[in-house]
Formats: sequence, structure tokens, C-alpha cells
Amino acid sequence: MRKLFLLSLLFFIIFGSNKTIFAQQKDTLPNESVNVIMDDQIISGINVYKISDQTKYFSIKEVAKIYKATLEWKPVSSQITMILNNRKIDIKTNSTIVIFGRKKKRMSLPSRLIKGNIYIPPEILTSNEFAQIAETTTQWNPSSLVLTITHKSNISAVRFFSKEESSEITVHLDEPLPYTVTKTSQSITLTILKGKIQRDSMEINNGIIKDIQYYPYGKSAIVKLNLQQVVKSFKVEKLVRPNRILIGLIHSKPIKIFDEDVFKEIQYQELDEDEPPQQNDIASTAIYEQAQIISINENSTDNKDLDAIAVSKFTQDTIADDSFNIVDDTQTMPTIYPKKTVKRKKIIVLDAGHGGEDPGAIGANGTKEKDINLAIVQELKSVFDNDKDYELVLTRKDDTFIPLAERTNIANEHNADLFISIHCNANLNKNANGFEIYFLSEKATDSEAAATAVLENSVLELEDKQNKKRALLQEMLWSMTANEYMNASSELSAFIVDKMPVRLKIPNRGIKQASFYVLRGAQMPAVLVESAFLSNYSEEAKLNTKRFRTAVADSIYEGIVKYYAKKAKEENNK
Repeated sequence: MRKLFLLSLLFFIIFGSNKTIFAQQKDTLPNESVNVIMDDQIISGINVYKISDQTKYFSIKEVAKIYKATLEWKPVSSQITMILNNRKIDIKTNSTIVIFGRKKKRMSLPSRLIKGNIYIPPEILTSNEFAQIAETTTQWNPSSLVLTITHKSNISAVRFFSKEESSEITVHLDEPLPYTVTKTSQSITLTILKGKIQRDSMEINNGIIKDIQYYPYGKSAIVKLNLQQVVKSFKVEKLVRPNRILIGLIHSKPIKIFDEDVFKEIQYQELDEDEPPQQNDIASTAIYEQAQIISINENSTDNKDLDAIAVSKFTQDTIADDSFNIVDDTQTMPTIYPKKTVKRKKIIVLDAGHGGEDPGAIGANGTKEKDINLAIVQELKSVFDNDKDYELVLTRKDDTFIPLAERTNIANEHNADLFISIHCNANLNKNANGFEIYFLSEKATDSEAAATAVLENSVLELEDKQNKKRALLQEMLWSMTANEYMNASSELSAFIVDKMPVRLKIPNRGIKQASFYVLRGAQMPAVLVESAFLSNYSEEAKLNTKRFRTAVADSIYEGIVKYYAKKAKEENNK
């Protein structure tokens, strides 16, 4: 009887301890909500807990939820084991020692058992040892309360381009990897051995490819093309420098590579000059209300017209989009270059916004817009370099500040066919997200666009009166040539934006117009691309991935190619 009683008591202790540890009781420690971004997707319901004035910890239960791990509690040794990817991490309570597999490491802070729950310091998650077991990179920003987690991958991008008669799908690898190919009448499946890839898919529906799905499968990665027609033939080849696998398809019947009516469906909102647009964004509307439209008398000597200009004053708290807050106008008048003659290659000028002492927008995790813009431009250049029909010119190749007026001047000097300026968006509303494209207009399509334009022109306050007048006169002269390219710019915008949702998978904010200084003076079609919002936690994480930047580049390239395909078709029909 005594033995039975002892066994019952031991069972109660073990069962009771486990129930205490894993019970879904309400945490009573002070806590703050954390923005968890895993592979650019948001995970909700995670907190950081205040253990003392100086230290904040994560709950082991919530960590297990994030990483999809299982937990085993050992009451006798007061130790909890996290099982992740079939490997163990042993964490002893009230101790700084953590055992990653068989490797023992001392943390600067101990794990704690408080009120029946175990809390661990963020240092465990950001350690190299945890990264090796979880196969992730984890970053913790205590000031902005953002936990960013990225699964490790050796497949950096899956990209596709289609012509009427053929399509190419390229899988970019970070290292040489073996593969096998399986084909049916409805699909082509590429199995990449030892491949690591983030699960995703692209809905294409272009007449040849229904969608492309890619996902991890055991110790391999799968890239599957679901077809809409039986292909005439296909080939798969391995390429190096850089490492990639190319799938080439020859169509059984031609496909339409662009919608002839896509640009006809764009509608632009005309604004009443006497009424600012109605919008819930208070900061944007406030800035817009300070704008005034005036005429300038070129023969004026007393500068009264110039003195009448209302120049907005703004602080960090009122900035809705700071993408265009530095202007250095060094030209008195624009140079009108001769009309372009027919040439073999189209010259495209790519402009990476900001640079040098102008960082542009800055994300919660410290991401600088100037760096993202340059990375997208470099990725875009690599795509164009493989196309013999185009010649590329970059306004900047490194972290250099280029005055806004000089950027379009570079395009004019090279007699360019197109000018594309790349930027990231920002907004006081952290939930604002999506991509949008601008082309030049005297009127803005909405209050946010107007606020951005007014904010840009506000830097005239930093210049003396003579420079202000010269800049404004130059702006008027440039506006005379801008109308010639407005229709072409709107059409180019339509083709770029058309397939962006397929590749980027963020909201389409559409095509907008505003008086952007960086677009003024371009003697060719010119557009400005706002790829995503750095002020949005999730989109900041996306912008920091090569996969997303590649998708932005591919969208722009595809839009330009289709734009010229339409132009060529129109010429042939004459």
C-alpha cells in the first residue's frame, strides 16, 4: 500500500508539473506586442515580457509557436527541451547554460521559470547555434519590437519571361545542385536535390503556364510548372556564373504577350484646383493645403511673384513620404537635345533614387531606401544585360548623391528612350502598403501624391531667392516639353503595373500623377516606381530579400518589353 501511495504521489507531481508548465493560463507579467515577420509574413499573438527594468524575454511557448517546435519538460532537472528539425535544444531554468545539440554555450542572461512559465532571453534566438538548428536567420530589434526571421535558402529566385513563341523559366541557385526532371502533358516538375526554398507560387495564366509552384519536399526542393497547353518541345540545362537551371519551352501555338486594351482601362482623377482631395491621412491633407499655384513673370525685377510662393514648413512628424526631400538645381535652363534617330538598341536610363548624404526613407529596422533602390537597379541591369535589344545607363552605380536635376540630364545627354526612377515608399500609417507608379503631371491624382510633390518643392526654402526663381523658371520651361511624352509615360506605366501583382503579391495602388521634380526635364517617357513601403514592417522585410527585389526588377523589365512589343506591332501595321 505504501508503494502504491508513493507511485501515485510521483505520478501526481510529474503530471501536475507538466500541466503547470504547458497550461494555457494567462501570463501575468507586463508585456508588449511584438511584430514578428517570418519570411516577410506576419505572425500575430507574440509578446515580449518585462522581467526587470533592463531585460525583456520571450515565452518559450510562444517561441515554439513561431518556429513550429515541440517542447518537453523535465521537472526533476528543471530543464525544458525544444525539438526543432529533429534536433534538441536543452534549456535549464535559472541558468545561463544552453545546450544546442551537443554544443554547450553560455548566454549573458539566464532563462527564467516564473509563475509556471519559462522565459528565455532573445540572445538564444539570435545565436549562430540556434540559426544552424532552426535553419533560419533571426534578428531582434528591441527599440522597434520587431523580430525578423528568414529561413535559409540556397535557391534565391524563380523567374519567368514569355514571348509569343517561347518561354523561359530560370531557377537561380546559390551553389551548384543536382536535379531531376519529370514531364507530363500538364506539368513539368523540377526536383532539386539538397535544395532549400521558401514555399510560394505564382499565378500566371498567360496561355502557356497556369502557375509555378515551389516548395520544400524532404531534403529537396520542388519547382513545378502547371501548363495550359501541351508544349511543342522543351529543354532543361544547367548554367554557371551565376549558377542556375534554365527551362526553355517552345509553344505549340502562339500566346498573347500583352493585353491590347490594358492601357485603355486607366482612368486618371482630375482634381478641382479650389478643393484639396478628401482623404483620411491628416498629415497628407495638411501639407496639400499649403500648396499654391502661381504664375511667374519672367520680366519681373522686384521678385514679388517669387515672394508670394508659399513654401511648406515640415518636421519629421508631418512627413508622409520623404522620398524627394533634397533638390540641388545647378542648371539655369534645360538644354533641348535633338530628336533621336533610329538606333539598333533602346537606351534605358535607370535611376536609383537618393544616395550619399540623402538616405531616403528609413525603415523600422534601419533599412535605408538608398540601398534598396540601388540593389533593385543592379538586379534590373543584370536582366537587361542578357537582352541584346537594350543598352543600360545608370545615374549612379554606388552610394553617391546625384542632384535631382542632373538625373534626367544624364538621360537627355545619352539621348535615352526611357527614364525609370526607382524608389521605396513611406507613410506615417504603418499599415500603408503596396506598390504604385507615377508619371509627371501638373496636377496630383490624390492628396498623398500632392503631399509628396509639395514636400519635394519645399526644399526651395533652403535656397536663396535667385536660385528659387531660376529653379521655378526651369520647371516652367521643362513643363513645355513634358506634355509630349505624357501619353507614352502613362502607357509605359500601364504595362509595368499590369503584371506586378502576380510577381510581388502586394496590393496594387495603381498609376498616379504628380509634379515630381526628378521626372521634370526628361525628354523621353519617364516614370517613377514606388516598389513597396519601408514604413510597413512586412514590406521592409520583403525589400530586404533578393527574391522580392528580383520580382520588382522582373516586373519592370517585362513591362518595358511589352511596351516596345506594342510599339513594334503598331509600326508593322502602318
